Amino acid sequence: MPALIATGTRLGQYEVQDFIGQGAMGLVYRAYHAQLERTVAIKIMQAISPDPSSVARFRHEAQAIARLRHPNLVDVYDFGEFEGTPYMIVEYVPGGSLANRMNNGPLDGPTALKYLRGIAAGLDYAHGHGVVHRDVKPSNVLLTNEDVPVLADFGLAKLLEGTSLKSMTGVTTGTPAYMAPEQVTGHDVGPAADRYSLATIAYEMLTGVIPFDGEGLMEVLYAQVHREAPAPSSRHSTLNPEDDRVILRGLAKNPAERWESATAFVDTLSAAMGKGHAQWPSVAAATMVMDPAEPEPVATTPPTAVLARPKEKARAAAATVAMAFPPPAATVAETKAAPRRSRRRVAIGLAALLVLLLLMGVCAVVAQATTLAVSPDRIGPGGTVHVTASHVPAHQVGEIQLHSVVHTFPFTADSKGQVSLDIVVPTDTELGDHVVTICWDNTCHKDAPLKVVAGGGAFSPLPSDSPGGSPSASASPKPGTTPTSRPTSMPRSTPTSTPTSTPRSSPRPSPTPTRAPSPSPLPPSPSPIPSPTPTSNPCPGNSNAPTLSPATQSVVGGLKASFTGSNYTPNGTVTLKYYAPQTASSPTTIWLVKASCTGAISTSVTTKGALLVRTDKVVACDAVKGCAAPVKINILLL
Repeated sequence: MPALIATGTRLGQYEVQDFIGQGAMGLVYRAYHAQLERTVAIKIMQAISPDPSSVARFRHEAQAIARLRHPNLVDVYDFGEFEGTPYMIVEYVPGGSLANRMNNGPLDGPTALKYLRGIAAGLDYAHGHGVVHRDVKPSNVLLTNEDVPVLADFGLAKLLEGTSLKSMTGVTTGTPAYMAPEQVTGHDVGPAADRYSLATIAYEMLTGVIPFDGEGLMEVLYAQVHREAPAPSSRHSTLNPEDDRVILRGLAKNPAERWESATAFVDTLSAAMGKGHAQWPSVAAATMVMDPAEPEPVATTPPTAVLARPKEKARAAAATVAMAFPPPAATVAETKAAPRRSRRRVAIGLAALLVLLLLMGVCAVVAQATTLAVSPDRIGPGGTVHVTASHVPAHQVGEIQLHSVVHTFPFTADSKGQVSLDIVVPTDTELGDHVVTICWDNTCHKDAPLKVVAGGGAFSPLPSDSPGGSPSASASPKPGTTPTSRPTSMPRSTPTSTPTSTPRSSPRPSPTPTRAPSPSPLPPSPSPIPSPTPTSNPCPGNSNAPTLSPATQSVVGGLKASFTGSNYTPNGTVTLKYYAPQTASSPTTIWLVKASCTGAISTSVTTKGALLVRTDKVVACDAVKGCAAPVKINILLL
């Protein structure tokens, strides 16, 4: 795979001029076709593996993309391979990206709608030809010198979903902040996913922030599936409830509940904004520009029809009569005042019912709150602590964490939501107060205190106060105790002893030998000590150096990387350290794994999210046999 292409290299009729930059797909160069006097961009697809099946799939997708011709889509001129790596030659758009345009905060209404109309037109055209983008985001929207939005990298995200990312089973590609819920969960992705991304861009254009802002990678992915976005008007005061309704429908979790076309979404948003913003007169006129059921005519719409306000006004007049959205406030408010009051009462009743159901749900959750316990709660370094938890989701996979320096221990709950796990406190753990937490789905749900003390061993209370305790509690007879008070506590007394016997006679051995050898009243003896007789070692070790594999793997940042190892000390503790990036001076995560009888281990670690590609490493060390060779993790971008 080429790291760089030298200036002057020829790819077909195109001569490479200079290096532009690097993205998730690979390297990008500027090139020139002398006969056509055309400047182009060449994308070297380093993210696609060069195996025959991937290259054949690339050609198939490239052919489908190259057939698209629309003023709001970047043209694809050619494709091929360079030293075994696929490349694509596309239109060069010099005006920067929409992401750069949005860096200074929210856009005004007319400007935002201008860009949204162009993007929507390109999306509807491509969807009509059976092509889905899968990664609609501001950085993939380029701006021409005339400030026309042009959607780039159409369909390229799909190229990453095949054999080039075999380690990402069930995971689709995209950018988390703009990714539809069905993409996150790995379900079928269709045009509705692109429309969800467009609604996210509209949200960001008008508020200055994305719907789920200021959160980590895994939190954003979780929110895309399970949480509702805050109303846009709560983020920016110039927006109104009608704007909220239109945008939030575009962000519906269910694809069937979203707008039927991208243009229908933008038209309805334009109408809502025209109603609520008198300072944007050009927006008010643009009401329901086209029939959402017929996206195909967008394919032939010239750039001026997509962006020019006079033409939009002419079309809007007819569309307003057909669609009538929203209805004129002056007449409807008078004729339907009573039904509105009735609807208001119904809405209040429904709200009260929802509040009641919410309170009932909260009570149910509290009643089934997760519990966590550690035994013992005081332990020395190197000791073993038994951790139990209940009310965990059935078969939930998560991890037990030991703080202050975080050590993680993976678990899987049983069918009843119970967790039972022994964890070994690292020998280098500092003395003092620590916390054990139980975490899953990127959230910690319960914690329990643990005190690490000097000297090792467990310090939990002894179970001597349980009912039916051992008679050893009073095994030593006291002076003055009569044989009748607790017969079991006087194992050496004879049957002829009387209550008048003196205290000194009670502890003396009886001259009658009949009761002395009887072992029945003696307190239970401790478990017999195993025989020191030498036996064969059931877990023999070997002299081979410990190993960890795979030596290299590729993982999307924020997901788990899995490893297996061999030749460690049988039943010994292996310390693993994860460094992100590999040049980091201190590890990001440290955790312990117990080797099997054969000296094998199997473990995983959640990688650190990333904005740029990088290489991390994991080191596994055995206290007896030393460390295995470090293994590398190539962190990819979604």
